[in-house]
Amino acid sequence: MFSMDPLYYCPVFHYTMSGRRFEQLLRCFSCSYGQAVDPRDKLNKISPLLNRLLLNFRLTYYPSEGLSLESLLLFRGSLSFRQYIKGKRAGYGIKFYSLCTTDGYVLNLQIYSGKSKEGKGLSKLETLVTSLMEPYLDRGHHIFMDNFYNSVGLSKKLLKSKTHTTGTLRSDRRNNTKAVTTLKLKKGEHKWQRCGKVYVSKWKDIRDVLCITTKYHPKLIPVKNRFGQEKIKPEEISKYNDSMSGVDRNDQMVSYYSSPRKSIR
Repeated sequence: MFSMDPLYYCPVFHYTMSGRRFEQLLRCFSCSYGQAVDPRDKLNKISPLLNRLLLNFRLTYYPSEGLSLESLLLFRGSLSFRQYIKGKRAGYGIKFYSLCTTDGYVLNLQIYSGKSKEGKGLSKLETLVTSLMEPYLDRGHHIFMDNFYNSVGLSKKLLKSKTHTTGTLRSDRRNNTKAVTTLKLKKGEHKWQRCGKVYVSKWKDIRDVLCITTKYHPKLIPVKNRFGQEKIKPEEISKYNDSMSGVDRNDQMVSYYSSPRKSIR
């Protein structure tokens, strides 16, 4: 903020206050306004600010049809709900469940602060996804999610709220169609089965790829990779790869602003 580097230099900060004054204000910064808070709520100090920001995010911009989910913010300090995710580049950090547009704009998010209770008639993941999607249900949106969230049950529930789903699927999810998930395929083979209005498909590339969708009828289509080479791929997988770029775009934008810094208090 107070850098003299020409790339980052912004004179308004130097004219407004000194770096020492900024540190003094940062030391006293609080979002809780001194009101009574629930000691069991680990996010009570930032919840008022976070809720206000999310409301402004939604009022400022209304998304198109496609939405996508998830993120992780690097943090190595002492925190009871800090997570370690082996496959993530950051590794340690604060886990965000972020609802984004396909170009990376954040619409809603929840910060993981420990185990949560299941909703009425819903699993924990179903409760999480429906709460994030609540402002956009019954409006014809299409959400793209990875295999951590997807299940046949969730797809059916969201479809009742006029919301389509597409994404990868874990083979051990409840209500999976065993006729597809247990198939042994040769490379390039593509099989699918319909479960009500939900399609579950399996495609053999280098390894098996299991997919679920309520939007696309599973079929093989020609697609081009970034080198211009044409390849035959299922339509649902191609659309998923294109639309999940919103999460990657969001992670890219966050990475430009350093979060691991020494705190004042």
